[in-house]
This record gives sequence, structure tokens and C-alpha cells, in this order.
Amino acid sequence: MEDKRTQLDKLHTLLRGKDLRITKGEPYTEVRPFDYSSYYPEEDYITAQAPPTERVFDIRNYGADTAVEDNAHAINVAVSLASECGGTVLVSGGEYVTTTVYLLSNVTLWIEKGTALVANRTGIGYDHKGILHADGVENITLTGGGKIKGNGELFGLRPQAEANTTVHPEVIDVIQMRRDYRAQLRFAHPSKYGGPVYFRNCSNVTAENIIIEDAAHWSFRLENCNGVKVQNCVINNNRNVANADGFDIAGSSHIRITHCFVSTSDDGICLKNAVWLGNRGAMSDIHIRDCEVISRTNAVKIGTETTYPIRHVTVEDCRFLMTDVYPGSVSGIAIESADGAAVSDITVRNITMRRVTCPIFIRLCNRNRAATVTAASANAVEFGQKKRRGGTVGEDAFDGKGSVSNILIEQVTAEEAELPVIVAGYTQRRHTRYVENVTLKDIDIQYAPYKEVYDRRRFIPEYADVYPESWRFRNLPAYALWARHVKGLKLLDFNCTVPKSTWKEKIITDDVI
Repeated sequence: MEDKRTQLDKLHTLLRGKDLRITKGEPYTEVRPFDYSSYYPEEDYITAQAPPTERVFDIRNYGADTAVEDNAHAINVAVSLASECGGTVLVSGGEYVTTTVYLLSNVTLWIEKGTALVANRTGIGYDHKGILHADGVENITLTGGGKIKGNGELFGLRPQAEANTTVHPEVIDVIQMRRDYRAQLRFAHPSKYGGPVYFRNCSNVTAENIIIEDAAHWSFRLENCNGVKVQNCVINNNRNVANADGFDIAGSSHIRITHCFVSTSDDGICLKNAVWLGNRGAMSDIHIRDCEVISRTNAVKIGTETTYPIRHVTVEDCRFLMTDVYPGSVSGIAIESADGAAVSDITVRNITMRRVTCPIFIRLCNRNRAATVTAASANAVEFGQKKRRGGTVGEDAFDGKGSVSNILIEQVTAEEAELPVIVAGYTQRRHTRYVENVTLKDIDIQYAPYKEVYDRRRFIPEYADVYPESWRFRNLPAYALWARHVKGLKLLDFNCTVPKSTWKEKIITDDVI
């Protein structure tokens, strides 16, 4: 790799630097070396449990069989009977292929350790609801130590790269880094069906001691739910299956995610709150604690698909890392508002990171996606469909109304970072919007031991109306902190080692007041 980007390189990137996306071909089903993380501490999170003995409805008593191609009917019969008495549906004795299972109120679904519910190999029969679905129910529990297996590698296209990249190049070049990452992804084949768990409009939900494996889409999706406790859970996905997020929390409040392990290709734990997702108002009181996250994009992300407020979020005592493959995670903590939401009162503390390229990314911009997508079109490409025109709301409903404020991030240690901490508002149509009141306290960043490509630019674009991501800013001229359009930025004991060889300044601020 060259250690300097020439004017010709920059022109090529400007004119032809579109993101790689494979759109044609047959499903690519080979599992490659390093698709899964070598670090996989299942025994630290999952235990064997003795199943209950009262009001138990064993799915085998209703026709379920490991040799049957679809056990959904038998399982759903057991669920219906268990719902009448607050009982437990027992899944035991092997792997049961099934289309969608519909949980009902007052049901415990107990998947015994060594047992699994498994997606079929065709993607037919799910209608994007995925394997386990609940809508408008209460008092449901998912537990037992077993698995929900999505067969995610069966529903993607062949990556452009012939093998996973495991060796870091001699220089750090964010432009090439992004290309290398996307070349390893398995973009959606039209057969992609949905994710393992999708709960919507539910209350009093518990998930504990359960494994989600090989998701094809969002692994564990909560939409408009209230009162959810997730603990001692594992998500272990193929790290190259595109759009396989770990936990997606959309429009939901009073959420606790504690002591969970996530290894996945897309965002590890993601908070969203968008009108086109069917969300209806502010979400608040979310607590994420004691989690390990391996993500090829963002370990914990708050925002992006967000039109309604997200408030009062705490992330603490967590570890973010990348193993085996290059590049590392895009960001560790990403706090964003791109579509009109007010994101505020966020506390992050006691976080360790290793091989996360941008440790902290705080971004306010104005993509205004609600004016261009609907519920049907928002994920069309991810399910192998063409984009459709039209928006959920009028162009002015959320335009320019977003904000990011009152952020406290403290006690963060990051090793092998490759980008500075980024805090950025935006200027668009001659109006400037500021990120406000950000405190970075006790931050210790160890920079990666590689030379940085020389890529001095005359100006850094605003990128106000595009997808927000730390890599979007490319090779920035600072290595510790780059901030623009910020009011009330405090740095308290903020440290970063000097890169091995760099042309960059430690801290650059522009319009920071």
C-alpha cells in the first residue's frame, strides 16, 4: 500500500469512490476461516438449567420431530396451550427446523441446552418476521441455555474478496480500510428472510441464558416494547453476513441488557427510534452493562435511524474488541442524530476497547431519511429488493430538527486506535447546528503502531446529508481529537499516544465554542 495519496488518488475517490455492494449471484454458503471469532467465551455466559416440572408443554407431544421439515404448527399449538395457564413450552431433544413461532402472553419458551430452533434453508415461510415473533403480548420469557439458529450464511452473496483479511497493512488509510471491509461482506441475496427474534409492542419481557447463532438479519429486535430484561445471553454470528446486527432496540423504553456477549458483522447493540420503523415517540431509560462486543461496525450505537427522542441511556463496564480479522471495529461508542431526533443525557463509563478504529464518535447531521423511505422500503435492499420512492412523512416533518446534547463519557481506555475521537455538528443550507455539552473525562488512547498515509486535504466536507459514520470523514488531520461545530466541549485528563509516524496534529477544533 502506498504511504501517500496523490492528487490523482483523491480525484478518483471523489468521482468514483462509491461504496462496494454486490447485488447479483447465487447464495454463497461456504464458511471461511475467521468468519467467526476465535474468542468465544460461551461458558462464561451460558449454563445448563433444569427445566420446570409444572405446567410444561413438550413440543414433541404435539408432533414436533427433528426429522420434520417444519415444526412451527406443533410448537405454536404448545404455545397456545401454555398461554392459557402461564405454562412453559419445552424444546428438548435436538434441532427442530421451523418457520415462524408466535409467542403469546404468559408463556416461557424453554430451549434446553444442546437443543435448538433452526431456520430452514430456503428462507420461505417467514414473511420477514423471522424465527421467533411476538406482537402485543406481555409476560414472556425466553430461556433454557439452548440456541436459536438462523443459518445466516445461506442468504448472502459471494464476497468480492477471496478470503478474509487477517493482516494489517503497513500504513493506516481509512479509504482503503473501508474498501477492504466491504469486500469481505456477504450482501443480501433475495432469499434473505429476517432475523431470529423479533418482539414488538410487548411488555414485561425476559431473555436470559440463551444463544442466538448465525443470524441472517437483525439478531434480537425489540420494537415499541416496554420493560425488557436481557441477561446472560450470547449472540454469535458470521462476522461477514451484512446487516446482522446484534441487539436492535427501537422505540422501546425501560430496557436492561446485562452480561451479554455479542460477536457480529454489523452493530453490536443499536438504539433506534424512527417513524418508518413504526416507532411512536420518545424512548428512555436504557441501561447496558457488563457486555463484551465484537462488531465489524459499531460496538454500541445510539441513533442513525432516529426521528424521535432517545434520552437517559447508560453504558458502563463493557469491553469492545476485534479479533482475528482486519480492519477493526468502525467505532466503539457512536452517538448520532441524523434524521431529526433529540439525543440527550447519555452516560458512558468504564469502557475498555481493543482494535476499535474510532473509540468515540459523536455526530449530529441531517440526512432526513423519513422524507425518503417508508416501512416497506427502508430495508428493501437488505432483503434483495429494489429501492422504492416515497417517504413516510413530509419533507419538513423532521428536517433540521435533530440535536445531540448532554453527553458524559468517562474512564475509557482504548488500544490500537486508528482514528481520532470525532465530535461533529454540521452546516447545511447556511445554517449551523451544534453538538452541545460534551464531557470527555479520563480518556486514555493508545494509537496503533503503524505509519499513517499522507492525505492532507484542503477542507473536510460537512457530509451533512449522508449516512453518519466515523470512516466517512476518511483520513482526518488529527490523531487524538477532531471536533467541529460544538458548543461546550470539556476535556478532562484526555490522553493519546503519538502515532509511530504521522503528519497529523494531536487536536484540531473548528468552530468549537
